[in-house]
Amino acid sequence: MTSPVAEAALAAITARLVAMVPSAIVERARRAPVDIESETLPRLVLHIDTLEADASTEPGATHYRIGLTVVGTAIGTSDLEAQQAVISLHASAVAALAGWTPSTAGLGDVAEIGADFLLHDVDQSATPAGEFATRFEMLAVTPTGAPYL
Repeated sequence: MTSPVAEAALAAITARLVAMVPSAIVERARRAPVDIESETLPRLVLHIDTLEADASTEPGATHYRIGLTVVGTAIGTSDLEAQQAVISLHASAVAALAGWTPSTAGLGDVAEIGADFLLHDVDQSATPAGEFATRFEMLAVTPTGAPYL
């Protein structure tokens, strides 16, 4: 069964996060903000950011550079514990993905590019909470003119 390159990448990464970070709920393409007061946490949300095609690297093949962001949200009983929970969740996501190569033919290694961290202000939530957004890149290679895996 064929799948668009970006969908294949997102499906593989989602499955990997579910398997490797079982303490977190994993979602894709969520637009609504995470409700810290009522939703189960920790939570990881996966988004695709970019898809760049390059057909000049290898004759007959297109190299797709896929940019992805994983946003993690965690809580604690104090500000310090919230920050520690966010840092720990980030480390778990990076350990699951960085340097990993999906078994789907055509998908290459996942590389971490960088991350931003935020501890929520008191006026945003009564519960000590924070989040991170970490960016990853993945290379996918398909025959030119066939953006499917």
